[in-house]
Amino acid sequence: MVIYSNLLLVIFNLLPIYPLDGGRIVKGILHLFFGKIKAEKYTNRISFITLILLTFVASIAIYQAENIAIFLIVLVLWGIFIKEDRIYEKKNKIYTLLEKN
Repeated sequence: MVIYSNLLLVIFNLLPIYPLDGGRIVKGILHLFFGKIKAEKYTNRISFITLILLTFVASIAIYQAENIAIFLIVLVLWGIFIKEDRIYEKKNKIYTLLEKN
């Protein structure tokens, strides 16, 4: 049971949702190819798309397994994403202002 729990945590943490480790890995790889500004933009989009897909899969899993824990996990991930999205939007405004000057 301990091994199973740890494997689930590893898989969960490697989802490409920023600020989870998977999102940080994706952002680092994109930073190498596209630079900081585009890497943040693409990471934000990838996180959003991943969360939409995860919400869809979780909805099916909730219906099949009748387990509310899946819903709570997705809800926490959406909260984390919304917080990071606000930070991204603020950075994006600063980048836009700097490019105009």
